Amino acid sequence: MQPRSLLKFLKSVSPAQIRAMQMNLAKFSRHFLYSHPAQPMGLEDLIWRMLAGKLVNIKLHTRRSQRVVKESRSLCTCDCKRSNFTSPALLS
Repeated sequence: MQPRSLLKFLKSVSPAQIRAMQMNLAKFSRHFLYSHPAQPMGLEDLIWRMLAGKLVNIKLHTRRSQRVVKESRSLCTCDCKRSNFTSPALLS
C-alpha cells in the first residue's frame, strides 16, 4: 500500500456517496448486532460456530458430488437385471 493512498481515497469520496453509504448502513444495521467488547460465547461466537458447521457440510457435499458417476442415478436399461430371473420353462 502506498503512503497516503487511504487518505487520498477518503478525500475522493463525495458527500453524496457518504450519504448513500450512511443510508445503507442504517438500512442494514439492524441485522448486525455486535457486542463491544466481544463476549465469550456471545453472538459472534455463535455465528462463527454455525458457519464452521456449514463449511463442513459444504465440503462433504462437494466431495460427494465429485464421486458421483455420470448417469449413475438413472434406471438401468441393460440386460443385467433380466439375467437374474429364472424362466418358468427352466423350472419344469
